[in-house]
Amino acid sequence: MPLVSVIICCYNSEKYLNYTIQSLLNQTFRDFKIVIVNDGSTDSTADIVKSYIKSGSPIVYHCQENKGFGAARNSA
Repeated sequence: MPLVSVIICCYNSEKYLNYTIQSLLNQTFRDFKIVIVNDGSTDSTADIVKSYIKSGSPIVYHCQENKGFGAARNSA
């Protein structure tokens, strides 16, 4: 079990998601997982996350219908 979980709640976040995930993956500390909750995005957020998962990044991904930031944070 990783020491740190980084939670990212996103809704239509394609503009910043690559930068955010790359920033985490570029850290020297490696004992972490990234938990991403997609709160019903209608842009390419899901495709971006799935491409990182496919490449072996330590991501746990959950997609839900749009319920707002609070619900996404609670899901994470």
